[in-house]
Amino acid sequence: MSRRAKTLSRYRSQAGIVYDILNTIAEEGPTSPTRIMYGARLPYDRLKNMLEHLEEQGLVKKIVEEDRIFYDLTPKGRDVLEELRRVRRLLRSIGIRF
Repeated sequence: MSRRAKTLSRYRSQAGIVYDILNTIAEEGPTSPTRIMYGARLPYDRLKNMLEHLEEQGLVKKIVEEDRIFYDLTPKGRDVLEELRRVRRLLRSIGIRF
């Protein structure tokens, strides 16, 4: 495998990142951005942008309680996560990394 191929294989697709964010929220329930950051293995600034985008798309909802922020999946977010799980299984079955 070439050096470039090795380097590229370490990166996740945007779909993979969305999957990791949604999956972390699904596993944890309403959860803080910090917990999502660790679960999805993303730096905070990138996570913040992704959460804003996912909220705009109606996949997650922001919950503000006193001075704390949590995120939870919407029904649409649960549906998208299920589809991503199916795609991930399919791609893995044919040897493609998601």
